[in-house]
Amino acid sequence: MKRWTFPQYPNALPSPSRLAPWFVAAGLLVAGLGAVFGAQAFVHPKIQSFGRVVCLPDAAEQPRADSRICVDITTEGPDSGVNPGVMKLARFVNIYAGAGREPANVAITAVLHGKATTAALSDAAYAKKFGSQGNPNLPLLRELKAAGLEVYVCGQALAGLDIPRDDVASEVQVAVSALTVNVNRQMDGFAYIPLH
Repeated sequence: MKRWTFPQYPNALPSPSRLAPWFVAAGLLVAGLGAVFGAQAFVHPKIQSFGRVVCLPDAAEQPRADSRICVDITTEGPDSGVNPGVMKLARFVNIYAGAGREPANVAITAVLHGKATTAALSDAAYAKKFGSQGNPNLPLLRELKAAGLEVYVCGQALAGLDIPRDDVASEVQVAVSALTVNVNRQMDGFAYIPLH
């Protein structure tokens, strides 16, 4: 088998030490382009523990001031972690607080029912039911309440799961039903967002 050689071009390929600065420059160029064209910093404008967002001041459909949102949460979460529907509430708050051109006031009501009902339990009741240290949803629910959210749990779901009203955390209000929260808020002009 004949081996291909190029005796007339002994230095056709530069040595690795001569290529190193070019590889560094190419890497910096790619990293810089990534920063300009896509890699954007996440922020937590109001809720610090969850709900990271990207600020997009020039994007279409900016958050409107005085929006009203009713979030119907039935998503099941892990017993040892925060319910994904409750996490999504943090993102909604942060979108209105700082993802747009300017912060926009928003009223958000959330109602927990179905498989999300247990997210409303007190630390003691949650620990008893799941054998855990407490309710992993409560720190976030406290932040959401401090941010002005109303959080309800369906009284019918509590009864259906044999959960006494006294087992509900103080951060959450017991409603007659999820139905009544959803209907009442829609009658008040709230947009309905289901997280099922």
